[in-house]
Amino acid sequence: MKNTLKRNWGKLLVAAIVVTVVGLVGYEMFAEPAVAVDVAKVVRGKMTATIDGEGRTRSHDRYIVTAPVSGKTSRIELHEGDRIPMGLVITQVDPTPPRPTAPTETATQVNPYAMKVFAPTSGRISKIFEPNERIVQAGAPLIEISKSGKLEVVVDVLTTDATQIRVGAMMLIHGFGGEKQLRARVRTIEPQAFTKISALGVEEQRVNVVADFLDSPESLGDAYRVGTRIIIWENESVLKVPMSALFRHGEKWGVFVVTANNVTLREIEINHRTADEAEVLSGLSEGETTVIHPPNQLRDGGRIIVLSSTGK
Repeated sequence: MKNTLKRNWGKLLVAAIVVTVVGLVGYEMFAEPAVAVDVAKVVRGKMTATIDGEGRTRSHDRYIVTAPVSGKTSRIELHEGDRIPMGLVITQVDPTPPRPTAPTETATQVNPYAMKVFAPTSGRISKIFEPNERIVQAGAPLIEISKSGKLEVVVDVLTTDATQIRVGAMMLIHGFGGEKQLRARVRTIEPQAFTKISALGVEEQRVNVVADFLDSPESLGDAYRVGTRIIIWENESVLKVPMSALFRHGEKWGVFVVTANNVTLREIEINHRTADEAEVLSGLSEGETTVIHPPNQLRDGGRIIVLSSTGK
């Protein structure tokens, strides 16, 4: 009797092992394969939201010197970029120029009573409209003088972005070849927008934002191209998640949260966003792990293999 029971228990044990092995083999054969992913931690830290763009430096004070009367100007011997003092004679305008003479004849001298044109201020010549002798009308522009040492930054932004910018906001200047960023402060947002065609051929409504330098722009001149970042919001301690972890899930945002070797689809609420990260209002906790750049084949409850992890 005992031998019979032993043989039966042995058969049952063997059968159980066989069933378990077959079950495991079947699971491995028919279960979804594990998906290789990269992951990142949900962390708390500083976050800054900016509106980025490309701007130009511009002299704050510009003076256009014009012809006081109609007549013939003498050649302007100055050059663009020259620094000139206030009161310098730029050119003179002869309201009664002599008639043209043949090459063999001696040209009549300029009228000694021709009106001289003086520089109204000291500064740098930023533009000469016509350096050569010519007949001009009263009010025709001759040169442009920029006041030395007073530069501002002008950047055009989308009108939808401009509504988020406040006078007094900090602007960071970069991408001009300098070793460090320069600071500027938004002085004004121009009241009238304009239409601009984008690189993709799309009509955009844009408006100029003008800022004054807080740091000395010693290496910059008039009309230099610069990169700009206008700070519209910042916080020293916010819960944040990489933007690369987010995807649209219906009308909401979703992420895949890692639990052991599986992932769970979770809807979250976010607020401020940058190109790299988003502020989390609800749905995630500090220290949780999310999948970044989730592959298309990843599903709720799916198995994963972690390739790399950031934000530990």
